[in-house]
Amino acid sequence: MSRTKRLALLAMATAFIGLMTASIVLSPSAQLAGAVVGNKAPDFKLEPVGGGKPMSLSRFHGKAVVVVFWATWCPPCRHEIPALKDFYQSYTPKGVQVVTVTLDYRQTREDVVQFQQKYELPYTVLWDSGNKVSDAWGVEGIPTNLVLDADGVVRYRGHEVDSDMIAAVDAILKGGKA
Repeated sequence: MSRTKRLALLAMATAFIGLMTASIVLSPSAQLAGAVVGNKAPDFKLEPVGGGKPMSLSRFHGKAVVVVFWATWCPPCRHEIPALKDFYQSYTPKGVQVVTVTLDYRQTREDVVQFQQKYELPYTVLWDSGNKVSDAWGVEGIPTNLVLDADGVVRYRGHEVDSDMIAAVDAILKGGKA
C-alpha cells in the first residue's frame, strides 16, 4: 500500500474516531435518565394528538408500558405499524399499555390525526409539542421503542418491534426485570 493511501486511511480513521467521540460528549440528552436501560424513565405530560386531557406517563405506574417515538413521514415508522398493531392486540389484554409519542417536526397535529384515522391506529397517540419529551428521553432516531417495567424503569430500548422487545415485555409480565 502506498504512503498516500496509508495516510488517507489514517486520516479517515482519525476523523471517524473524532466524530464518534464528539457524538458521545456533545449529546447530553443521550445521557439522561430515560435514555438508558436500567434507569427510571422521566415522567411527561402530553396531550393526545386529537386533543383532550393531557396524559402523564406516571398514570401507568404499576403497569408495563411500551413507549414508541415516531412520525408519519418516517418510512421505518410506517413499516412498523402492522407489527405494533399486532403487538397491541396481543398484549393490551395482558395489561401492557402502549403509548406512542409523535414528533413535532415536518408534520402538523392535523396530519397526524388524519394518519391515525386512515391507518386505524388503536393505541394512544400523544403530541410532543416542541419535541421536549423526545429531547429529554435522548431520542436521536425514529422509531425509538422503549419498554418500561411497572416501576417505570427502562428494560429495553430499540428501533423496532422485534423478538428482543417482546422478550423484555414477556419477562416483565412473568415478574422478571427483563
